[in-house]
Amino acid sequence: MRLPQTKTTIALLTACVLAGTACSQGKESGLGAESPDTIAGRSRTAASAANSVHVQGVWKIQSQEFKIDLRLKREGGVGTVVTADSTIELLRVGEELFVRGDARLYQGRDGRGGPEVEQSAALLRDKFVKVHRDDPSYARLAGFTRMQDMITDLIRLNGKLKKDGREKVRGTETLKIAADRGRGGELRVALTGTPFPLKYIPAPHSGSLELFEYDQDFPLVLPKAEEVVDYGTLTDGKEPGAKPGTDQLPGTD
Repeated sequence: MRLPQTKTTIALLTACVLAGTACSQGKESGLGAESPDTIAGRSRTAASAANSVHVQGVWKIQSQEFKIDLRLKREGGVGTVVTADSTIELLRVGEELFVRGDARLYQGRDGRGGPEVEQSAALLRDKFVKVHRDDPSYARLAGFTRMQDMITDLIRLNGKLKKDGREKVRGTETLKIAADRGRGGELRVALTGTPFPLKYIPAPHSGSLELFEYDQDFPLVLPKAEEVVDYGTLTDGKEPGAKPGTDQLPGTD
């Protein structure tokens, strides 16, 4: 029986050809039949081979909560990390790293202020602060913008792995992999297309992070010169009165 070639059918076929896909209509890859260790390994390999990814969610460490929204690729990354105290913007283009935040970012957890801190915070408001590679905070901040560093952390499962059912993540069917019954972390791996990790839960009651928009490129643009402050120039070689409060951020190692 010949199917009617409606405008909708033709449009769908054209879209498939232009997108370079086989239009498999979400056919599962057969990954679910593999062992949990094999699935986790293939997921790690797929994520490591990707050119870019969007990471978004909440990361809870003890009593602190961090809202993460980062777009990452091999050449750098851009996005925000929001804490209870401040919003921190991160931008890395190549090895050049910039941080921007509100006045609270330049105070320690104890909220210490004073004329020097207040003056520096006023000068830095709405400005990107360039962080040099020899600054102790560079490695910690840059770790959030390094795609491979984040993926290594997000696919860290500790304990015996076990399949634990299925779950839809952003409309995609995934297989749940749990380590040590979830105490060692959980992963959601796509069952259709490339077996990308789509969701990571580090531990019970520790929040969750979703990974999506794999291989979707995005621009990384250096800030204009007038938008950048080299913090060392504000202190005349003295110890800064205020510097980015990196003690507010979780480690990425």
